[in-house]
Amino acid sequence: MNDIIGNRFGSLVVIEKSTKKNASGSVYKCLCDCGKSIETPRCGLVSGHTKSCGCKRNNYLKIKKPSKTHGFSKERLYKVWDGIKQRCYNPKNSRYEIYGGRGIHMCKEWYESYLSFRSWALSAGYDPNAPRGKCTIDRINSDGIYEPDNCRWVDMREQRLNQRRMKI
Repeated sequence: MNDIIGNRFGSLVVIEKSTKKNASGSVYKCLCDCGKSIETPRCGLVSGHTKSCGCKRNNYLKIKKPSKTHGFSKERLYKVWDGIKQRCYNPKNSRYEIYGGRGIHMCKEWYESYLSFRSWALSAGYDPNAPRGKCTIDRINSDGIYEPDNCRWVDMREQRLNQRRMKI
Protein backbone atom coordinates (compact mmCIF):
# COMPACT_ATOMS: atom_id res chain seq x y z
CA MET A 1 0.00 0.00 0.00
CA ASN A 2 1.28 3.44 -0.92
CA ASP A 3 2.27 5.58 2.08
CA ILE A 4 0.61 9.00 1.83
CA ILE A 5 2.44 10.76 4.69
CA GLY A 6 3.75 14.12 3.46
CA ASN A 7 1.34 14.26 0.51
CA ARG A 8 -1.04 17.14 -0.06
CA PHE A 9 -4.74 16.62 -0.74
CA GLY A 10 -6.42 19.96 -1.38
CA SER A 11 -5.69 22.10 1.69
CA LEU A 12 -4.60 19.10 3.78
CA VAL A 13 -1.09 17.74 4.29
CA VAL A 14 -0.91 14.24 5.75
CA ILE A 15 1.33 14.31 8.84
CA GLU A 16 1.00 10.81 10.31
CA LYS A 17 -1.05 7.65 10.46
CA SER A 18 -3.55 7.59 13.29
CA THR A 19 -3.98 4.69 15.70
CA LYS A 20 -7.70 4.78 14.88
CA LYS A 21 -9.22 2.52 12.29
CA ASN A 22 -12.23 3.13 10.11
CA ALA A 23 -14.55 0.60 8.48
CA SER A 24 -13.08 1.66 5.15
CA GLY A 25 -9.46 1.37 6.29
CA SER A 26 -6.70 3.52 7.75
CA VAL A 27 -7.20 6.95 9.30
CA TYR A 28 -4.61 9.72 8.96
CA LYS A 29 -3.88 12.92 10.88
CA CYS A 30 -3.73 15.90 8.56
CA LEU A 31 -2.85 19.55 8.95
CA CYS A 32 -5.07 22.02 7.10
CA ASP A 33 -3.74 25.23 5.56
CA CYS A 34 -5.90 27.13 8.07
CA GLY A 35 -3.87 25.60 10.94
CA LYS A 36 -6.42 23.11 12.24
CA SER A 37 -5.60 19.41 12.39
CA ILE A 38 -8.10 16.65 11.65
CA GLU A 39 -8.23 12.89 11.43
CA THR A 40 -9.81 11.49 8.30
CA PRO A 41 -10.01 8.14 6.48
CA ARG A 42 -7.45 7.51 3.76
CA CYS A 43 -10.16 6.76 1.21
CA GLY A 44 -11.61 10.27 1.60
CA LEU A 45 -8.24 11.81 0.87
CA VAL A 46 -7.27 9.75 -2.15
CA SER A 47 -10.77 9.92 -3.67
CA GLY A 48 -10.74 13.73 -3.43
CA HIS A 49 -13.83 13.80 -1.23
CA THR A 50 -11.96 15.32 1.75
CA LYS A 51 -10.03 18.44 0.76
CA SER A 52 -9.99 20.52 3.95
CA CYS A 53 -10.88 20.42 7.63
CA GLY A 54 -14.21 21.99 6.75
CA CYS A 55 -12.96 25.57 6.78
CA LYS A 56 -13.38 25.93 3.01
CA ARG A 57 -17.03 24.92 3.20
CA ASN A 58 -17.67 27.12 6.23
CA ASN A 59 -16.06 30.12 4.54
CA TYR A 60 -18.03 29.43 1.37
CA LEU A 61 -21.29 29.39 3.31
CA LYS A 62 -20.44 32.64 5.12
CA ILE A 63 -19.83 34.56 1.90
CA LYS A 64 -23.03 36.24 0.76
CA LYS A 65 -23.24 35.47 -2.91
CA PRO A 66 -25.00 37.98 -5.15
CA SER A 67 -28.52 36.78 -5.73
CA LYS A 68 -29.38 35.76 -9.26
CA THR A 69 -33.02 36.45 -8.52
CA HIS A 70 -34.92 39.45 -7.27
CA GLY A 71 -36.07 37.82 -4.03
CA PHE A 72 -39.78 38.09 -4.83
CA SER A 73 -40.42 34.61 -6.25
CA LYS A 74 -42.58 33.62 -3.24
CA GLU A 75 -45.01 36.49 -3.83
CA ARG A 76 -48.49 35.83 -5.15
CA LEU A 77 -47.89 38.46 -7.83
CA TYR A 78 -44.84 36.56 -9.08
CA LYS A 79 -47.08 33.54 -9.65
CA VAL A 80 -49.43 35.76 -11.70
CA TRP A 81 -46.50 36.95 -13.84
CA ASP A 82 -45.17 33.42 -14.26
CA GLY A 83 -48.67 32.17 -15.15
CA ILE A 84 -48.92 34.73 -17.94
CA LYS A 85 -45.53 33.65 -19.29
CA GLN A 86 -46.55 29.99 -19.14
CA ARG A 87 -49.83 30.60 -21.00
CA CYS A 88 -48.11 32.69 -23.65
CA TYR A 89 -44.81 30.90 -24.23
CA ASN A 90 -45.02 27.29 -23.05
CA PRO A 91 -46.63 25.02 -25.67
CA LYS A 92 -47.03 22.34 -22.97
CA ASN A 93 -49.27 24.62 -20.91
CA SER A 94 -52.92 23.53 -21.10
CA ARG A 95 -54.04 27.08 -21.98
CA TYR A 96 -51.28 27.85 -24.50
CA GLU A 97 -53.59 27.38 -27.52
CA ILE A 98 -55.92 30.21 -26.44
CA TYR A 99 -53.05 32.53 -25.52
CA GLY A 100 -49.62 32.00 -27.10
CA GLY A 101 -51.08 29.76 -29.77
CA ARG A 102 -53.10 32.67 -31.14
CA GLY A 103 -50.36 35.28 -30.77
CA ILE A 104 -51.00 36.66 -27.27
CA HIS A 105 -47.71 37.54 -25.60
CA MET A 106 -46.15 39.90 -23.05
CA CYS A 107 -44.54 43.19 -23.91
CA LYS A 108 -40.75 42.93 -23.91
CA GLU A 109 -40.37 45.06 -20.77
CA TRP A 110 -42.53 42.70 -18.67
CA TYR A 111 -41.23 39.54 -20.28
CA GLU A 112 -37.64 40.42 -19.43
CA SER A 113 -38.25 41.81 -15.94
CA TYR A 114 -40.54 40.69 -13.17
CA LEU A 115 -39.58 43.86 -11.30
CA SER A 116 -40.93 45.97 -14.15
CA PHE A 117 -44.20 44.03 -14.11
CA ARG A 118 -44.34 44.27 -10.31
CA SER A 119 -43.79 48.03 -10.37
CA TRP A 120 -46.61 48.49 -12.88
CA ALA A 121 -48.93 46.16 -10.95
CA LEU A 122 -48.50 47.98 -7.65
CA SER A 123 -49.04 51.36 -9.29
CA ALA A 124 -52.06 50.10 -11.26
CA GLY A 125 -54.08 48.93 -8.27
CA TYR A 126 -52.89 45.40 -7.56
CA ASP A 127 -53.90 44.45 -4.01
CA PRO A 128 -51.72 41.69 -2.56
CA ASN A 129 -54.23 41.21 0.28
CA ALA A 130 -57.32 40.88 -1.91
CA PRO A 131 -59.20 37.59 -1.54
CA ARG A 132 -58.73 35.12 -4.37
CA GLY A 133 -60.72 36.22 -7.43
CA LYS A 134 -61.07 39.83 -6.30
CA CYS A 135 -57.91 41.15 -7.97
CA THR A 136 -57.10 39.39 -11.22
CA ILE A 137 -55.22 40.64 -14.26
CA ASP A 138 -57.44 41.38 -17.25
CA ARG A 139 -56.59 42.44 -20.78
CA ILE A 140 -58.92 45.27 -21.79
CA ASN A 141 -58.75 44.14 -25.42
CA SER A 142 -58.88 40.34 -25.10
CA ASP A 143 -57.14 40.01 -28.47
CA GLY A 144 -54.33 42.35 -27.38
CA ILE A 145 -51.08 41.55 -25.63
CA TYR A 146 -50.13 41.81 -21.97
CA GLU A 147 -48.79 45.36 -21.67
CA PRO A 148 -49.40 48.33 -19.34
CA ASP A 149 -51.88 50.07 -21.67
CA ASN A 150 -53.96 46.92 -22.16
CA CYS A 151 -54.07 45.48 -18.65
CA ARG A 152 -55.94 46.25 -15.45
CA TRP A 153 -56.83 44.62 -12.14
CA VAL A 154 -60.46 43.53 -11.83
CA ASP A 155 -62.54 40.93 -10.01
CA MET A 156 -63.61 37.69 -11.68
CA ARG A 157 -67.11 39.03 -12.44
CA GLU A 158 -65.69 41.93 -14.45
CA GLN A 159 -63.21 39.62 -16.13
CA ARG A 160 -65.98 37.26 -17.27
CA LEU A 161 -67.83 40.19 -18.84
CA ASN A 162 -64.72 40.99 -20.87
CA GLN A 163 -64.07 37.39 -21.91
CA ARG A 164 -63.46 36.63 -25.56
CA ARG A 165 -66.45 34.90 -27.05
CA MET A 166 -65.70 31.73 -28.98
CA LYS A 167 -67.07 31.55 -32.49
CA ILE A 168 -69.29 28.54 -33.12
